[in-house]
Amino acid sequence: MLYIESDSMDAAFHFSAEEYIMRQFPSDEPVMMIWQTAPCAMLGANQIAEAEIDMARAKQEGVQIVRRASGGGTIFTDPGTFLITIILPYYEGQDLRQTAAEGLAGPIVSALEKMGIPAKIEGRNDILVSGKKVSGFAQYVRHGKICSHGSLLYDADLEMLARILRVDDEKIRSKALRSVRSRVTNIMEYMAEPRPARAFLTLFKEHLFSARPFTGYTFNEQDFTEIGRIYHEKYGNPAWIIQRSPSFSFHNSVRFAGGKVEVYLAIASGKVTSCSVRGDFLGAAPIRELEERLENILFQRQAFADALTGFPLPLYLGNILIDELLSCIFY
Repeated sequence: MLYIESDSMDAAFHFSAEEYIMRQFPSDEPVMMIWQTAPCAMLGANQIAEAEIDMARAKQEGVQIVRRASGGGTIFTDPGTFLITIILPYYEGQDLRQTAAEGLAGPIVSALEKMGIPAKIEGRNDILVSGKKVSGFAQYVRHGKICSHGSLLYDADLEMLARILRVDDEKIRSKALRSVRSRVTNIMEYMAEPRPARAFLTLFKEHLFSARPFTGYTFNEQDFTEIGRIYHEKYGNPAWIIQRSPSFSFHNSVRFAGGKVEVYLAIASGKVTSCSVRGDFLGAAPIRELEERLENILFQRQAFADALTGFPLPLYLGNILIDELLSCIFY
């Protein structure tokens, strides 16, 4: 097994590195990485950013938003969290859940148990301690390999986690899976002798690798170049993060002082494909002209604001202000 430990705190870099390894490294060579991030919200492959993350607060608090290639729910990570990736050969018909359990979750639980922490696997992809979640893992298959990756909450800022992540009850009908907020805890609270994160990692690795010999590997200049290409094309590209959002139907209605506004949107690949605006506002011009203005643009607040800049909105919505219309869509 090759073991890679990176000093980068950029989650998008590590997701790019995973894809690079799956594309370029020998198919029969298992690879493990342990890494950390700056404060970050990680979307699952099939999720809607606006539904899972308080985007305004994330921006305000400097939280990075990324999308991973695996499914599952949105998670929050920070320097008090460790991320563990293992990439193994994949064979057709392989049981993905069993592979993830044996290759990643099982060894994590075993290492924690050796440290006196009563961890156990529960549900489809969680590791619990005393009934509270400390880890979740997911996996995806590419290029004849399976990548399993998971988080490990050691001394994470759980208050920030609660502020950034959300489960909306907005009227969004989607094919995407919605995250289920779980009660979480930090492993540090269960340590007989609490220690700094890096000291914990040293001890954790001793137990993790006690039964599996490894060879250390450091990315070289060529590796970084190729990882950088993937980063800019995909995981570090804001447009890709939005466009990976699955197709869905959106409807919301709000009554303002200027009347009721109802917005219906059809969205595919992160773009608005059709728009319908209804309500009892006192508009004077054909509403279809406004609807066309809001089609074929990214489903992002700024994209909508840009489309409406210089547009004579009062002709179409009467006393409804631009900010009110935007708040009906991005809330």
